[in-house]
Amino acid sequence: MASAAGGRGATPVPASLGKVEAVQELAARAGLAEFDASGPKVADTIATIGRALGRLSNPHVELRDGAAIPGATVRTVFGRGVRDLAEPLHLSGMPGCFTAASPTAHSPEFRVLEVPDGYFCHFRDGPLVVSPNGDVVARDFSSRYAGLVHCYETPLRQVLADAVRIDGTAVVIADDVRPLNFCHWIVDWLPRLAFLAEQARRPDTFAVVPPLDADYQWQTLALCGFSRERVVQLDVMQGLRAKRLLVPSDLTVPPHPGHKAAAWVTDYLRGTLGYGAFLAGLDGPPRRRKLYVSRGDATGRRVLNEAELEAALALLGYEPVSLSGLPAPRQIALFAGASHIVALHGAGLANIVFADPAATLVEIFPASYGTAAYYVLAAGLGMTYASYISDRITPGLRPQLDDISVDVPDFLARCRHLL
Repeated sequence: MASAAGGRGATPVPASLGKVEAVQELAARAGLAEFDASGPKVADTIATIGRALGRLSNPHVELRDGAAIPGATVRTVFGRGVRDLAEPLHLSGMPGCFTAASPTAHSPEFRVLEVPDGYFCHFRDGPLVVSPNGDVVARDFSSRYAGLVHCYETPLRQVLADAVRIDGTAVVIADDVRPLNFCHWIVDWLPRLAFLAEQARRPDTFAVVPPLDADYQWQTLALCGFSRERVVQLDVMQGLRAKRLLVPSDLTVPPHPGHKAAAWVTDYLRGTLGYGAFLAGLDGPPRRRKLYVSRGDATGRRVLNEAELEAALALLGYEPVSLSGLPAPRQIALFAGASHIVALHGAGLANIVFADPAATLVEIFPASYGTAAYYVLAAGLGMTYASYISDRITPGLRPQLDDISVDVPDFLARCRHLL
């Protein structure tokens, strides 16, 4: 094996090292001055490391496209989509996460790999799809960290030998984004079940996930048709072998089709979670509400003068709601009945996928951080969307967690026509 940096490259990294930390360690050994340890180009970094250090473990494993696995098939279940969106309203300047170009949402193609008697494992905390003989990893359907199979000390053959056996169909929905928040779970992970249709409720069909730690995950899986006994939780370095393994194509670099306004995603979520919450009747008779979504109990990105903002909004008929600890069906019902929503950017806004297309969303950003994701989702549904930037920032551990104070008179002056 080739080695660099005085032979240090000959030692595989321990499984206790996270995937990002493993890339950082290996890049240092390989003498890489600049490298990508966590973004979409990380697979290129790992390939460069491999050329410098050689295969430190699992030398028998080859990375090939999934279609090259004997007996495997790839099919497209949802095609690409393009949707022109209504222009956003920027009430205090355009956030840096937006562009001046005419807004268009390009949702990606969604394919599924089927591998008879195939293996799946969480190699460290990245999804790995493996051929029935254990010698081929499907690089185009596995984690973008799949190349680390040649770097971790864990023998892949041992993981596969200890794999859970599923005498039926197993559908993988777990990607590289971990730990997971409410938004990624709702808008990225659950839509990977959409292509199953009624098969989701068959007793021989199972969803494959990492260990779940939130009630909303179990609640929403149930609304998608998966009872608890048909959810298989795999820990780090644990594998599964299924009679019929189904793997979505967006695990490698998640393209977030929901946040790109893919109609099949919003239709699926509204038809499963939305309809299920409606049937549960947890919110009583339908009524139109104006919601202010509070992040007061969050660890970062909070409105520090929230009492002042809430009081001003209350005079306009808004009621404050805190989503943490609120059952998922209750959250869904709240947003489904909302006519107006005001909120600081946060994961709970994924619930706008259940809102009335006639509703209005005013999203508040700190000047230091933002994403256009909820604009695309809201506009894709037909909602009116507006942004408001606050430059009164109290720095957090990183810009994503900066707290803000809202100039309430200025906010009301700019937003009143939408409230």
